[in-house]
Amino acid sequence: MKNKLMRTTALVGSLMLAGSVASVAQTTVSGNLDLSFKAVNNKKSPIDSYNGFGKESQINVQNKGSLNNGLTYAAGFSLEYDGGDNAANGLSGWASENTFIDLTSGGTTFTIGIDHMQNPDTHAHVNMVGVGYIGGVGIAGAVSTTAATAGRNATSIYPTGTLSQYQSYGVGLTQATSVGKFSINYVPTAAWTTTMNRDGHTFAESSSNVGALGGADIGNTSSVASYEGTGESAYEIGFTGDFGVKGLNVLAFYNNSNPTNSNQGGKDYTGKVLGASYNFGQFTVGADYRKQEFAASATTSTENVGKSIGVAYAVNPQLSIGAVYAKAELGGNSTNALANTDTEKTKIISVGYNMGPVVVNAQARDTKAVGGSSGTNGDARDGIVKISTKF
Repeated sequence: MKNKLMRTTALVGSLMLAGSVASVAQTTVSGNLDLSFKAVNNKKSPIDSYNGFGKESQINVQNKGSLNNGLTYAAGFSLEYDGGDNAANGLSGWASENTFIDLTSGGTTFTIGIDHMQNPDTHAHVNMVGVGYIGGVGIAGAVSTTAATAGRNATSIYPTGTLSQYQSYGVGLTQATSVGKFSINYVPTAAWTTTMNRDGHTFAESSSNVGALGGADIGNTSSVASYEGTGESAYEIGFTGDFGVKGLNVLAFYNNSNPTNSNQGGKDYTGKVLGASYNFGQFTVGADYRKQEFAASATTSTENVGKSIGVAYAVNPQLSIGAVYAKAELGGNSTNALANTDTEKTKIISVGYNMGPVVVNAQARDTKAVGGSSGTNGDARDGIVKISTKF
């Protein structure tokens, strides 16, 4: 249930708002809570097997209304507190998400903010009943320099956000049409830099990447360090829509990031995503293709490609089952690409039960050659049960 707070404002006397007329705005406070239990078993090294509980929680504050020049606006921010958050996102564990101001005229929306515009960081069109991304995290044990686990890669190489810079502050335009939404997003400082998702899934965010963390405050801080990290500029062009076909859902994205200022002369980082799902009756089928290229230096690079297909069947309005099959590979001449040449193969089966305000999803995943190396990382199995609610 959403709590709605109504307010009416008539602002006068400010130079900025001089001459404004009374406006009506609506503020909405909402949130969500997910609790889960996960178990992992790595066949290469059973000592890495583990299980335990996880949590994701979020509070959303949003406001929308009309302006005195005929435009409409929306603004908001979210506070996320996940079980995995730590000092990298603030000592309290809180992380700021979905911070934005939208100005809209007809079907055109101008956005300033972070983590708000449409982006490719989803696998919901393929893993329709399961939990989250296709590739697993931490399913081959922790990366370590010890002799037993040297060179291990704990993470699947199936691409996720595919180098999208949606978690950097930027500006963008979204145009709604009869066939879908077209968007372009520009960020002056890319969030992900030299460790940018090169292994497929893992993001590495440091405090110097101010494009993601917000950088300077307003009016009190003026320095290069507070406004620019090691990331350079980036842009993303995207489309989501149905092309006028009932039951069809398509997403297509291309993004490009300039080399970091510590890697001048290197290739641009690029990501490409093409995905779709189609519903007919009780069945939904989906497919996904992702390719990203990351230049570790001016002469070395990694190419990461993922492909997957998925199917879901609605047994009844409450119960659904799903399955996914995926492949991922690394190419290029980087150390990581040359060391992990096997094809990673993933199978997922899942079930979802909708009880109205509460939803339960359960997923079992089998991954062969985790991280692209059967010899070093081995195979892994993991399962998760998640219970979710919104308010």
